[in-house]
Amino acid sequence: MADSKIMKLRRALHQSGVVKMIEAQFAGLPGPPGYPVRLVLLGLVCASYERTSGNLDDAFEIMTFGTSERLRAHLAIPTCDIEDQDAVNALYNRFHRAWTRMNRLLDAAPHQRRSRLPRAAGRKVAAQWNGEHGQPALRRLEELANRLVTAPVRIAFVKGLMRHWRGDTAIDTTCVPTWARPHTRKRSALEASANWHYKGGGDREFGYSATLAIAAHADPDRAGRYPQLILGMVLHTPEKDMGRHAHYVSAVLAQLTELRGFTAADRAYTKLLPENFHRPMRALGYMPVLDFTGPQVTSARAEGHHQGAITKVGRLFCPLTPRRLLDLYSQIRTAKNERERIPLRERLQEIETYALTRKDTLDDRGTERFACPITKLNCPWAQEREGRGAPPKREPVPVVINLDAHRERTAHPASRPTVEPPTLPLAERPKCCRQSSVTVQAHVMPRTRQELPWQTPSWALAYQTLRAHIEGGNGRLKSVDSALHARERRQPRGRVAQTLLSAITVMVHNIKELEQYLAASKQSAITGLDLEPHDVLLPYPTISLTVPSRPQVLSRSP
Repeated sequence: MADSKIMKLRRALHQSGVVKMIEAQFAGLPGPPGYPVRLVLLGLVCASYERTSGNLDDAFEIMTFGTSERLRAHLAIPTCDIEDQDAVNALYNRFHRAWTRMNRLLDAAPHQRRSRLPRAAGRKVAAQWNGEHGQPALRRLEELANRLVTAPVRIAFVKGLMRHWRGDTAIDTTCVPTWARPHTRKRSALEASANWHYKGGGDREFGYSATLAIAAHADPDRAGRYPQLILGMVLHTPEKDMGRHAHYVSAVLAQLTELRGFTAADRAYTKLLPENFHRPMRALGYMPVLDFTGPQVTSARAEGHHQGAITKVGRLFCPLTPRRLLDLYSQIRTAKNERERIPLRERLQEIETYALTRKDTLDDRGTERFACPITKLNCPWAQEREGRGAPPKREPVPVVINLDAHRERTAHPASRPTVEPPTLPLAERPKCCRQSSVTVQAHVMPRTRQELPWQTPSWALAYQTLRAHIEGGNGRLKSVDSALHARERRQPRGRVAQTLLSAITVMVHNIKELEQYLAASKQSAITGLDLEPHDVLLPYPTISLTVPSRPQVLSRSP
């Protein structure tokens, strides 16, 4: 490899802070220092960049025989005669022991991995990783992985390469297969905390799941104006704490930038408990863009009432909304393809007249105010309610209007739908009809409420665009340039090894993405990421992931 590429990768690795953290743990160990762990990590980064491999033999070959003599002297890389096989084997054993020692230091459940454990013993190892006793080691490993992934991201922020990004993200979980046979009834896999990852089409793969967040945009016109980087990654057991991992990568990002935008996720995240995903994401300032499952739209429990208003798909509707319009949501959900949904979405625009209007945004308690749609409907109950108060100062309704003026045409009472409520005394009418606005608490429809109403044209454009970004990011990570899906290129065993190697793969992917963006912008791919004396790298948030409320958060109104 060229010296300039190796030094560029070395700068990115050291700016992540991972080398300093691991060397601090090595400092207190007894015995000789052994092979420098910084060179082991640098070799793995170089192997991932040059050969798309995370195997130790490729990393050792690059560091020992794939560098120039001048660079080996500058970095103090141990070397040997390539013709002396015994010397090569001895040096490789030192290289391998440094990697093994680092894995043992970070492992929450150290055990031998040369043979498969009994199934009961394997379950205990997995419980140590996913239980309370393994939380400190798991949090430390997640921080190391995210430090590696976000190192190029923090550099891009400092260099101004993300200035056209508006804070939109897309979150998804993808499979990271492992070089191990799956569990059997009697024997556990060599990857004791791994399991089956089920894909959307019903297929499955044995390994880990990686929760990824990618920089995206809900507006297609912003394509190509910034590098689409992976903003965070957590490797975990499939179907374990998906909401917490999505919140973790989003909370880290929230402390690196003040931008808040839309966040899209698939239906697997919509089904999570509100306290694990929906509420924490909204507390950070992100605006979820979510799709709904069939039962959330078509079941009997999908429709209810709150203070008299009809609750459906995260929205409040007038109690007198026609049933034919409410049933359109079920028809859209059961439609087979987008061709069938487009005409249904056009008919669904009629229901906007009956939707309650948001009057005030969320307050410090998480409640909102919604107003009666009197300005969009002709309702005798609403006219009677308005007549009980002070007489409004209204101009007489014009007899002749300009049909070419959209605002003048839509404001005329003759253009509004008219509802015919039953004859009921004031005390028996729904609360939302007795008063002009109602308060909606945070616990009402926590999974389905979102800023962009479901299946509206704005929602469809934002959701499809953001989901295309995360699926495209997964495809690029699994292409021949990154090969995150290739288990044969990540053969070291163990949760620690798989996490670090996957994080290095994503880190190198981000570096290559920045290089391609710089080349397209006619900038130097080698020196374009170097920090100037006046550049200050954003610190990685390590103390607390609780983002305080700030009055000047840069966000977009929906």
